[in-house]
Amino acid sequence: MIEEFFAKHKKALVIGIGGGGDVIGCIPTANLLEFLGLDVVLGGLTWERKVVDPKPGPRRIDEIVNAEVINESCALADEKTRTEYGTIFTESIVAKHLKKKVLLFDINKGADAYSDFIDCVKRLGFDLIVGVDVGGDSLAFGHEKGIKSPLADSIMLYILKRAKENVDTVLGVIGYGSDGELTLEELNRNIAEITRENGYLGARGIGRKDFEIMEKLVEESATEASKLVVSAFKGEIGNFKIRSNTRDVRLTPCSMITFYFDPEVVFKHSRTANLIKETKSLKEADAILRKNGYFTELYFEEEVYKKKNF
Repeated sequence: MIEEFFAKHKKALVIGIGGGGDVIGCIPTANLLEFLGLDVVLGGLTWERKVVDPKPGPRRIDEIVNAEVINESCALADEKTRTEYGTIFTESIVAKHLKKKVLLFDINKGADAYSDFIDCVKRLGFDLIVGVDVGGDSLAFGHEKGIKSPLADSIMLYILKRAKENVDTVLGVIGYGSDGELTLEELNRNIAEITRENGYLGARGIGRKDFEIMEKLVEESATEASKLVVSAFKGEIGNFKIRSNTRDVRLTPCSMITFYFDPEVVFKHSRTANLIKETKSLKEADAILRKNGYFTELYFEEEVYKKKNF
């Protein structure tokens, strides 16, 4: 049972791996681990959606104020943590509501950010890392036509896979298809393949406590994918539009479930994660993915930023 595996540990980092509101999708897993007796720290990337932070890409740690710096890529945030120009991180909102510090992780070093990440893990004493993706695009194999934001997920999937050399790691996926990138059929097919290779570890649906916390958080943030998880708990199903009506999402009760996977098996199937595994910077990773025909979230943000500042 996944609960038995989790309960063997003492201190966990539960980190949203896609930026934006993915930290909110960590709440059900964090509550489960705390119920099992673990000391839990929530985390997320320094990369907000452009509607929150108009500056493209993730913020460097030295662009952040009111944070406890751990190393060049990691810092602990509280409710006062901001960018130097005043943008509030979703992690700051989470820290305010939960009244405890939340980890911020900067992936500007690309795959090389692993060194700073594992240094942080060792310093803070984590023996378990659960990376949570809201929507499921981290499960893309690479051929799916709807892939729009492979950069952050690919870097984090590589880091989760490599971190297994030092600590137990798990990939969690909540909000089945709620980011509008993989179709439900693609998710079904990919998960079936991962399961055939013993990569599926278990699952857990959200409860009333999870819902109540998440509902408060989505009200104060700009997340859409995590908000749909809350909508699913309210009994909403059917077709929805997100990202300024540019993406279609089919909401089902499966959106309330966090599925847990072995990152090593998922990484094996991820073409994008394998392409960026030796990169020294986010820019290099972005260039490699674009050269191989992938549209990335960084490219999108940079193009929007250029037009607004023309």
